[in-house]
Amino acid sequence: MSAIAWRRQLSVGQPAIDDDHKHLIAYLNELDAALAAPHFQPVRVAKILVKLLEYTKEHFAREEHMMQVVRYPKFEEHAKRHRDAVRAVSELSHDFSVEPTHENAAKLYKFTADWLVRHIIMEDTQLTPYVRGVWA
Repeated sequence: MSAIAWRRQLSVGQPAIDDDHKHLIAYLNELDAALAAPHFQPVRVAKILVKLLEYTKEHFAREEHMMQVVRYPKFEEHAKRHRDAVRAVSELSHDFSVEPTHENAAKLYKFTADWLVRHIIMEDTQLTPYVRGVWA
């Protein structure tokens, strides 16, 4: 695994959304560092996961509110993707809570990191013409 670097392709062009994405990436990088540590610490990983999940829900709420304000035409489809991701991450988190192994934490990291970067590039950047200049 490797840290995720913020890059131009991840920018939506709306400061609140971009800042949220930067925070989510920071949590994922924190999780990556915990997984790369010489000694696996399930409690450390669990604390990072809680922060990541809470912030993800806050971000999705902010982003969805902004999409509604600008009457984003693909709102329902986009919001469903958010719900599906929360459900998948919740299931993986549950697996980790039942069996707090490095393997389960790594599965959660891989899914979340892949999903987030792909979602930002493929979905969130479509918001750019609608949200540029809009303040949450």
